Amino acid sequence: MLIAFRTFSNEKHLKITSYWAISCTTYFVPVPWVNDMETSTMISIEDNSQDFQKAVLNILEDFETEKKQLEQSQYAFLNILEDNDEERKQLQQSQRAFLNILEDMDVEKNKLEIEISARKHTEERLKQANMELDNFAYAASHDLKAPLRVIANASQWLEEDLTEHLTDETRENMALLRGRVKRMEKLLDDLLEYSRIGRKEDERFLESVQGDALMNNIIELLSPPQNFIVTVGKDFSKITVKRMPLQQILLNLISNAIKHHDKKEGHIDTMVEVGDQYYTFSVKDDGPGIASQFHEQIFQLFQTLKPRDQVEGSGMGLAMVKKYVERVGGKLHLESSEGHGSTFSFTWPINR
Repeated sequence: MLIAFRTFSNEKHLKITSYWAISCTTYFVPVPWVNDMETSTMISIEDNSQDFQKAVLNILEDFETEKKQLEQSQYAFLNILEDNDEERKQLQQSQRAFLNILEDMDVEKNKLEIEISARKHTEERLKQANMELDNFAYAASHDLKAPLRVIANASQWLEEDLTEHLTDETRENMALLRGRVKRMEKLLDDLLEYSRIGRKEDERFLESVQGDALMNNIIELLSPPQNFIVTVGKDFSKITVKRMPLQQILLNLISNAIKHHDKKEGHIDTMVEVGDQYYTFSVKDDGPGIASQFHEQIFQLFQTLKPRDQVEGSGMGLAMVKKYVERVGGKLHLESSEGHGSTFSFTWPINR
């Protein structure tokens, strides 16, 4: 017996026709998943209904398998489309992020340009201020000091011309006048030096010197009284430093220790400790000490703890020390209490 089946596009059935010698039997089997397709298959089976039913079931199982494979292919294709869509979204997000970065860079560029312009403007103003300060310093060192010298000379001439007519009180007043002139000259010199800290440097700032040689030179410049002993720590011989401004700093500190001492004799120790990046210099005295409430005041401009009639000075020395030390990134420290002496210490960069 010969079996043939055909599907028609306008029917959702599987038409199975059984051909015999003269007659034929036709069966309609529903196949709902088949649509818009035609299939023809010829199979040979035994002439009994049981075999025929098995054949039909096998055909249906094949169609079910094909259907599952087709669905799996459709799922796989949809997954690919979903993956592509996800990758497209990620690409769009990356593009947006990149555009945001470019926008941020543009904003930062504009900010930087504004800052550079403002800095240039500030530098120009600073240059102008420095020029004005230099002009003031020139006036202070020449124009203002010139009349002071005239006053000092005139008082000296008057005293010489009127020697026979001057009393002791008058001579004392004339000496006081010349003393005030010298004080004003010293004040102008110190003010000029203070204004130049960090701006004006000469060959002394380039000269290197051994630490012990530096201290010997400072002691020679000070010429301390014989009843004052200034000791130099042994570690000074181990270091080499630029002469200036360390010479000015140490000279001011030692000079203050002698000038403000409350006894006729005293002892001053100078020491240096060598660290990894900094030297630590210290000047210790056995003088009257400084009360804690004045520890900040003494580093301000024109400040003295005693009237200038008692201790001659401009009140600029410690202010200059503080400015020099802070200018190079060092730290200045004072340890003192009333009646127990003072120790001034400061750090100084080794490579300075």
